[in-house]
Amino acid sequence: MTASADGDGGPATAPLPGPVGARAPTEEHHAWNLGVWWDVYFTSVMAAMGALALLTSDPFLRWPLAGLMAAVVAVYYLFARRLLLQEERIRPVVLMGVLLALCLPALTANPVLAFVTVGVAPLCFMTARIPVAISTVGALLLAPALLRGLTGLSTWESTAVNLLINGVMVGFTLWFGSWLGRIIEQSYERSELIRELRESRVEAARLSEETGAMAERERLAREMHDTLAQGLASIIALTQAVESEMDTDPVLARRHLALMRETAAENLAEARAMVAARQPVNLDHGSLEAALERAAKRLGDELGIPVDTSVHGVPAVLSNALQICLLRTAQESLANARRHARAGHVRVALEYAHAADPGRATAGAVELTVTDDGVGFRPDEVCRGNGLVNMRHRADGVGGSLEVDSSPGHGTRVRMSLPLLPDPDRVRGEDDEEYAP
Repeated sequence: MTASADGDGGPATAPLPGPVGARAPTEEHHAWNLGVWWDVYFTSVMAAMGALALLTSDPFLRWPLAGLMAAVVAVYYLFARRLLLQEERIRPVVLMGVLLALCLPALTANPVLAFVTVGVAPLCFMTARIPVAISTVGALLLAPALLRGLTGLSTWESTAVNLLINGVMVGFTLWFGSWLGRIIEQSYERSELIRELRESRVEAARLSEETGAMAERERLAREMHDTLAQGLASIIALTQAVESEMDTDPVLARRHLALMRETAAENLAEARAMVAARQPVNLDHGSLEAALERAAKRLGDELGIPVDTSVHGVPAVLSNALQICLLRTAQESLANARRHARAGHVRVALEYAHAADPGRATAGAVELTVTDDGVGFRPDEVCRGNGLVNMRHRADGVGGSLEVDSSPGHGTRVRMSLPLLPDPDRVRGEDDEEYAP
């Protein structure tokens, strides 16, 4: 059941099975929303009252009183029920007046019909605010006895007793109605909070999906920048070299063509790996150290300069995320050396540093250092490229740090430090997909 209206007779503004005016979501079903069962109950009560009118009233009043009970039912289905369904066609105060006009004469003429309040009182509380509902119920309980005393239909002793009993009932109605109204109001407030919570959860899920999609796009952008874009840049550089070497040095041109073919094949494999969401191709068939050596050798072959690789310390089992971070950083650093450094010598060093522990190593770090003797640059200057940004983002993503030490004319050193797994002696097999072969 739902109903509410302004106590001053204004139009109903919110669904409420009580007179407190709390707003409630129309889709919610509360325990007191009886639906069709309330219709059955109210109709049954009024039918019983009509039968009592026919059985207990004076002969000349039987049908008029039964007609009044039927009129109450008609008022309910034509007007009151519209309030309950929020299709109001009558103001609650007007409805209360109509109910009093129909019920008071019947209750005055036949006190047995006082049981009509069993059906009419709940209807009052479901369609009007507390003050209006209590006033109506109080009039139904007190006015008939007072009218019977004034018209001589009852003795004043009997009238006094009825007024006393019904006055107690009115007091109880005032307390119980107010208490129940507060409960209903709080319930609708909770219902509104639940609705808002559900909407917030839906919105949070949507934002989470958008954030996840954005993070995945950023990840793919970094992967493409560090693999496909770098490979294409390398192919372009090799193409330019081949154009100048075709007539002067065919042997070197063929070697550069072979590097172009190898680079294109690796980039194609990298693209397929990204589509399949696998780890980098360089890590598919070897260790991180071997992948770093291959990347360094390719740069040396392209530029014709020495590129040294070295590994220090005892290699630890690295997660797939750490390996990818180190490999991509090395590739980006070497690509920057090829494009910008004009270096004569490049060094790539990988160092494992384990924390001392009497039992076993439980903490430590792995450091990657790429150093060149090129022209250098100012790291604090704004750079339009994404290389350093991507490297720092990768380091932050795994809890590491990135340092870039460079100055004009003094080369460049890129050092990335990443924390090792809490247990570097952890064997493969617990979570195979997290580890490279």
